[in-house]
Amino acid sequence: MKTGKVLLGILGGVAIGALLGVLLAPDKGSNTRKKIRRKGEDLVDDVKAKVWTT
Repeated sequence: MKTGKVLLGILGGVAIGALLGVLLAPDKGSNTRKKIRRKGEDLVDDVKAKVWTT
C-alpha cells in the first residue's frame, strides 16, 4: 500500500475522532461549530501540505 494512502487514512481517522470528541463534549453550540470548522480547516491544510510534498 502506498504511503500517501496510509497517511490519508490516518488523517481521516484523526479528523473523525476529533469531530466525535467535539460533538460529544458538553459545550455551547456556537463554540462547537467553531471548533468543528477549525478542525476541518486544519485537516484540509494538512492534506494539502502532504499532497504537495509528495
